[in-house]
Amino acid sequence: MTGLARPGHKPHKSFAIVFSGGGARGLSHAGVLRALVARGYVPSAIVGVSMGAVVGATYALNDDWYDALVGMDTNGFPATPDFRLPGLAARMRGLRTALLAARDMYFGWGVGARTETWGRSVLSRLTQGRNLEDGRIPVLVCATDMLTGTRVVFGKGHATDYIYASAALAGILPPLVDGPHVLMDGAYVDIAPIDVARATGAEVVIAVDPSQPENAIGPKNGMQAMLRSIEICQYEHANLRFAQADLVIRPVFGQSIGTLEFGLKRHCIAAGAVATRRAYAEIGALLDRGQPKRLADPLSG
Repeated sequence: MTGLARPGHKPHKSFAIVFSGGGARGLSHAGVLRALVARGYVPSAIVGVSMGAVVGATYALNDDWYDALVGMDTNGFPATPDFRLPGLAARMRGLRTALLAARDMYFGWGVGARTETWGRSVLSRLTQGRNLEDGRIPVLVCATDMLTGTRVVFGKGHATDYIYASAALAGILPPLVDGPHVLMDGAYVDIAPIDVARATGAEVVIAVDPSQPENAIGPKNGMQAMLRSIEICQYEHANLRFAQADLVIRPVFGQSIGTLEFGLKRHCIAAGAVATRRAYAEIGALLDRGQPKRLADPLSG
């Protein structure tokens, strides 16, 4: 599937879609896109943050976007210590991982710094080494300038660089230094840039929120606690931002999925597709020509 609308699909209102962050859960955006396109709804623009930027740029720049995301190599993502596994050997491996993570965060940029080259190569393959402006539709990528604490939006330039910047988690990956900017994960300043989507001129703005406001398991170590604390800090601000969209699609994952648990990527993608299919009636009410636009409850979906 290329993501392009098939001949014979009736025209619909233009819509921009906002893909927020969420780490591994952000791969649910791929399921959302596939379900939308299968229904004949092709976005006019995508605004992406963190993993949302990865999915959005891959869609715009790679004709085989869905298969590329499903098959994305996740082996190089940094491991987090897990002391839940039974047995002395497993606990020793967890201790070694924890010590390496502490060393890398204290003396360097973080546990993922050693895999930065690998990560960039993955992004380059996903986007075929192209520039953001070369996509089939406009794709806008948001990052945080760590010097000024402000949002920076990119719609042109080397996709690998700016997607990397948008997804560079503090304490895990080094920032991208780009001219006057020191860029890191876009979710720090704005996890759901609805205003950027509105500025594209689209008639409707749909957002996807893959957050998990509740976590039944809870963190088991410092790394997990750090990532979970970031999610909690973002949650209330995110609600205010998502409320500005015309519709919010919220995948339900059925289990707690940590930021770096990419081994569950297929589960996340499926959750996005299911949530979108369940929202087809609301999506049709917003997008189908001849039907009045109605605002959806931002907590629905």
